[in-house]
Amino acid sequence: MLFKSMWEPAGSDEEYREKLIRRKRFIPVLILAGAAAIAVSCVLLRSGEDQAFLSGLYMGVGGGVLVVSMVWFLKIRSVLRDEKKLRINRLKESDERNIQVTLKAHYTAGVLMIVAGYVTMLVSGFFSMEVFWTVWALVMLYFVLFLAGRLFYNKKM
Repeated sequence: MLFKSMWEPAGSDEEYREKLIRRKRFIPVLILAGAAAIAVSCVLLRSGEDQAFLSGLYMGVGGGVLVVSMVWFLKIRSVLRDEKKLRINRLKESDERNIQVTLKAHYTAGVLMIVAGYVTMLVSGFFSMEVFWTVWALVMLYFVLFLAGRLFYNKKM
């Protein structure tokens, strides 16, 4: 329900306005996630030298999430204030060609991730069982989520 209300194409400008308002309400969650990553980064940095890489990684990811969240917020606010932008964005977002391109990109990325996971499992089995089991768990999680999604959408459609 949340996914549908925030991401499926809108039928009218007013419906699209409501969807943008719902998306805008989600942005504080992203800001909190970015701030949490930065806070963890600071804790790791104080804990010692051996955590410098992870600290930098978390700082970069947290900062990136914060910047993207703010840009997304400003863009939504700008679109909500201008009727012409609202209509143009709604039409662009609900364009069937764009939707199909996105679905094909998701499909291709999923297939390539499974192939990469399979190759990684084959190679890592010789060197590290921890890596092997981690990748195996991720591949299995992908398939469980894929099957759950198929069941959900088969009942829905």
